[in-house]
Amino acid sequence: MKLGFLTACLPDQDLAAIIEWAVVAGYQALEVAAWPALGNRPFTATHIAVEGLTADRADTIRHQFDAAGLTLSSLAFYDNNLHSDPVERAAINQHLLACISAAALLGCPTVGTFVGRNPSLSVADNLAEAEQVFAPLVDYAGEQGVKIIVENCVM
Repeated sequence: MKLGFLTACLPDQDLAAIIEWAVVAGYQALEVAAWPALGNRPFTATHIAVEGLTADRADTIRHQFDAAGLTLSSLAFYDNNLHSDPVERAAINQHLLACISAAALLGCPTVGTFVGRNPSLSVADNLAEAEQVFAPLVDYAGEQGVKIIVENCVM
């Protein structure tokens, strides 16, 4: 097991500075924040811009981790995949797909997210909704050789 942390706690730092600090502090792995750059939301950061990530940029990032002796353990995008607004939900789910694509390109084994919830629905209805929403996300992740990890959050 490796000791690491989620980079979202350092939203104003760039990835290179975080990698440098993590090595000095004795960390061995990073879960890298990959929220879309939508302004200054609390508890979010964009340390890897996954939308349109190129093979060249992925190579550069992999090289940064390799040179530092760190593991890129996961990409992180913890948002409400069951958002009650269908337009917002679609944008969140599309970004999660982009995170999965980026993880595959980076050779990163996992993408972390929330299931989320629609507060206007019962727990049972949210679970049924999650089954519908996550099936294509999980299928795509499997096709890309990436696993989705879910934080158990009550939202």
